[in-house]
Amino acid sequence: MAEQDVAGALSDGLANAWNSHDMDAFGRLFWDDAAFVNVVGTHMRGRESIQHHHSVGHAGPFKASTLSLTVEESRHIAPGVIVAHVRGGLDGDLRAPGETRYTLMTLVIEQRATDWKIVAAHNTNAVSPST
Repeated sequence: MAEQDVAGALSDGLANAWNSHDMDAFGRLFWDDAAFVNVVGTHMRGRESIQHHHSVGHAGPFKASTLSLTVEESRHIAPGVIVAHVRGGLDGDLRAPGETRYTLMTLVIEQRATDWKIVAAHNTNAVSPST
């Protein structure tokens, strides 16, 4: 599978899980030993931690939010390893009514056996959709 297809499938999965507020499905996109750093610098270690932190957010300020993701670029950096940059737009954060939060996320995607999942993610706020 081409790196753009792998990155696209995983980013679509993240957005679909987010928009259905299904953090179990969200977590299944990550390897058990994955790490995630969110936009405020919280470092989540392991799939369970990633699911837990995102579940808390979806019970609170993100419970009615929607997320759109677009893969800007992706490339193999080693056999079985892809790095992707994914542009995001988040609407419906209860703490910022009427505002869209733009983000840029770096994903490290690893193949184990025949499966591709996220092993590391770092999300950061972006000041506009094009920065």
